[in-house]
Amino acid sequence: MKYASYGGDHDIVAPGRLLRRAARVGRHLLWPAMGALAATILATAARLLGPLAVRGGIDAGIEAGDERAIAVAALVFIALLAVQYVAQRVSQYAVAWVGERFLFELRNRVFGHLMRLDLPFYGRSKTGVLVSRMTSDIEAMTEFVNEGAVMALTNLLTAVGVGVAMLLLDWQLALEMLAIIGVLVAVSVAFQRQVSIAYEQVRDRIGRVLASLQEGITGVRVVQAFTQEHEQSVNFARINERYFDANMTAAKAISWYFPTVSFLRTVGIAAALFFGGRRVVGGDLSLGSLIAFLLYLDWFFQPIINLANVYNLLQAALAALGKLFELLDTRPVVNERQGAYDLPADVAGRLSFEDVTFGYDGDRPVLHAIDLDVAPGERLAVVGETGAGKSTIAKLLLRFYDPTSGSVRVDGHDLADLTFASRASKIALIPQDDFLFNGTLRDNIRYARPDATDGDILDVCRAMGIDDWIGSLPEGLDTEIRERGSRFSAGERQLIALARAFLAEPSVIVLDEATSNLDPETEAEVEGALRVLLAGRTSVVIAHRLRSAERSDRVVMIDRGRLIADGTHAELAVSSPEYRRLIEVWSRGVA
Repeated sequence: MKYASYGGDHDIVAPGRLLRRAARVGRHLLWPAMGALAATILATAARLLGPLAVRGGIDAGIEAGDERAIAVAALVFIALLAVQYVAQRVSQYAVAWVGERFLFELRNRVFGHLMRLDLPFYGRSKTGVLVSRMTSDIEAMTEFVNEGAVMALTNLLTAVGVGVAMLLLDWQLALEMLAIIGVLVAVSVAFQRQVSIAYEQVRDRIGRVLASLQEGITGVRVVQAFTQEHEQSVNFARINERYFDANMTAAKAISWYFPTVSFLRTVGIAAALFFGGRRVVGGDLSLGSLIAFLLYLDWFFQPIINLANVYNLLQAALAALGKLFELLDTRPVVNERQGAYDLPADVAGRLSFEDVTFGYDGDRPVLHAIDLDVAPGERLAVVGETGAGKSTIAKLLLRFYDPTSGSVRVDGHDLADLTFASRASKIALIPQDDFLFNGTLRDNIRYARPDATDGDILDVCRAMGIDDWIGSLPEGLDTEIRERGSRFSAGERQLIALARAFLAEPSVIVLDEATSNLDPETEAEVEGALRVLLAGRTSVVIAHRLRSAERSDRVVMIDRGRLIADGTHAELAVSSPEYRRLIEVWSRGVA
C-alpha cells in the first residue's frame, strides 16, 4: 500500500478557518459538491446493507430451508452491488471534478495575482519558492483531490456506518470488540505521528538533494574546468545518504504498523468467532447475524488504515492551501490609486525627478534628493559605477517602485496619479537581456499592442530596416521563438525587442544598455534600429559603456545615489574628475 509522502508535521494555523475560506472560494461548486456527497453516501449505504442481505439469506433461507428466500437475498445482494458500482463511479468522478475545478480556478487566481504583484514583492521573494507554490503545493492538493478526498469521505462514512451497524446488529458482541478497536485506533494514531515526523525529514532532505543536483548540473562547466567531479559526487552522495536515512525511518514505521493491524484484525475476527460462536450454539445469536457481524468487523479495519494514510494527505493539502492563501493575501506596494487618470494622447515626453529619495529598505536610501529634468526628444545617458543607483532611476521611471519622497513626472503628471495602462502605453522599457515568450515572432512583436495587424508589424520592421531579415526566415512572422528565444542570436533578440517597443508607439524609451552584450557588427545593426526608434522620442539610457555616453545628447553621473555631474559628454570629460576616471575605466574595459 502506498503511503503518502506528502504527509508530515505541517505548520497549519486554524485549519477550520482555511476550510471555511476554501468553501467561500468554491461556493459556486456547492451543488456539484452536494451531488458528489450524495453519491458517496449512496455507495457506502449500498455496501453496508450487503451483510444484512447475507444475514437474511442465511437465517431466512439456509437455516429455514427456504430456497425462495435464498434467491431473494442473492438478488438483493446483487442489486446492492449494482447500486454501489454505479454510485461509486459517479462519486469518484464527481469528487474529482469538483476538486480539479477548484484547483483549476485557484491556479488561475494565483497566477493572475502573481502577474499583478509589484517588483518590491519579487525583490524580496525567491523564484524557487514562488514556483513551488504553483507546483509542489498544487501537486499536494491534487494528490488529495485525486486519491484522498473520495478515500477520506468513503472510509469515514464506512467506519461510522460499520460501527453503528455492529451496535445495532448485536450491541453485546460490539462492546466485546471495543478493546481491540481501541488498540487499533491508538496504534493508528501513534503510527501517524511517527510517520509524520519521518516524512517531514523526507521532504526537507529531498529539497537538499534537488538543490545539489541543480547546482551540479548548472555548474558542470566549472566543475569540469577545475576537475572537481569526484568532490562534487562525494558531496551529492553525502546529501543523498541523509535522504536515504529519512526514507528508511519512514519505512521502519510502516514495517511495524501494517503487520500490527493485520494481527489485530485476525485477533478481532477470532475473538468475535469465539464469543459469537458460543452464543450461536446457545441459541442467543443467529448464524446469519454472526456472519454479518464478522463481515462488518473485517470492514472496520481497512477504513481505519486508510484514514491514517489519508490524514497526511489532508495535512499536506491544508498546508499547501494555507501557503496559497497567504500568497493571495499579499498586496502590492505599488498600486493604481483611487482616481487615477490617463495621460493625454499628445504626450511630449518631458521627464522630471523632483527631490526624489528612494530606498529598497526604507531606512537605507539608494537615491538622495535627485532633481533632474529631461527635455522632450532628448537622449539622456545615466552613468556611474556599479551600485551607484543607475538602474534604480530606470525602475522609478517605469514605476516599478514609488519614491520614498519626492515625485517622478512625465509632462508634469505624477506617475503615481496615472493609470497603469496609460503609463505603460507611453513609457517603454528595453532591458539589457530582453525576454521573449514562447510563441511566434508575430506574437512577440505585438505583445505590447495585441490589436496590431501584420501590416503594422511589417511597417515597423521596414522603418527599422529589418524587414529583409524577417523575410529571410523560412516561416516569416510565423517563426516559432522557442524557449526564451533560444533559436535567435542576442542581436536578433534585441531587434525583436526594439520592434516590439516601436510598435507600441511610446513617447519615452528607457534602455538598460541594450547593446552592451553585442559584438561590434551586430551592435552597429542594432544601433541603426535604435536611431529610428528613438527619433523624436525622449530616451533615458542606463549606460555601461563609453559609446553610449558619446552618442547621447546629455550625460548625468550618479555616485552613491547622488547626482554629481550633468552636461554633454565633451563638457563632463573636461569639468568632472569623476567622469574622467569613469572614462578611463570604460576605456580599459573596451581594450
